[in-house]
Amino acid sequence: MPGERTSTPYYIVGLPEEQLEASEAKAKFERLSAELCKVFPHVEEIRAVVKSKKPAVDHARYEVSVEIFTPGGNHSFTGTGYNLASVFETMGPKMKRLLSSRQSRVTFTGGATLRKGSV
Repeated sequence: MPGERTSTPYYIVGLPEEQLEASEAKAKFERLSAELCKVFPHVEEIRAVVKSKKPAVDHARYEVSVEIFTPGGNHSFTGTGYNLASVFETMGPKMKRLLSSRQSRVTFTGGATLRKGSV
């Protein structure tokens, strides 16, 4: 379609070597970024950086930081946990809540509201 927007680029850096956990986390992140781009079309880019610390032999602890770039500014989120897919799942509501707040909408429009323009 001529008016259809191309998909927003999203990146994941530092996925673990375990194929099952990496593919599960990637699927969660893809779903989350698709939902965010559908609801908030002003999102330009989404980037996730995964750092793993392996204190024990059997499981690792993951630290995930996600940055969302919009015309109104950048938003950063962090989360930690032992299951990478669940970390992305718990970060989703936080991201949606911040992007839908009144403050971010005013920042996105540059402070212009209907009341100011209708005078």
